Amino acid sequence: MTSQPQPPSNPAVPATGADASEPAPSLANRYGAPKRRLAPRTKRWGLVGALAVAVGLAGWVAVANSADVTFKDLSFSIDSATSATVTFDVQKDPADTAQCAVQVMDETYAVIGWETVRIGPAEDGVRSTRHTTEVRTEYEGVSASVNDCWIVAES
Repeated sequence: MTSQPQPPSNPAVPATGADASEPAPSLANRYGAPKRRLAPRTKRWGLVGALAVAVGLAGWVAVANSADVTFKDLSFSIDSATSATVTFDVQKDPADTAQCAVQVMDETYAVIGWETVRIGPAEDGVRSTRHTTEVRTEYEGVSASVNDCWIVAES
């Protein structure tokens, strides 16, 4: 009778039976011992902390993004080599006074014309108003838009 050769044992494969839950000695040596799990109390406090941070962040985003004045570019036209016209809407509290910076740019995005437009309190109580302004330029532009708007303090 001839004995059949046994396949070589692979130390990376855990043994079956009682020792199956523990890694083979060579794996533990190579990768380290298994990590301990977090205690339920630690998990709970971690979850409470993460929730508190998320609520705080959401509150900050809500307050930080509440703009006092908003604007929307509607159209522009390049009237000549030294002039452009820009039309835009502004939404603000009717009692506030705002200023908007309107710019004209050339093909390299260099600002070649700039105008600050003052938007006073709305007499009829309307939040959204439409404005058209002419901006003088150094030379012919290719684009025009509102750069920014802000609320100014009444003096």
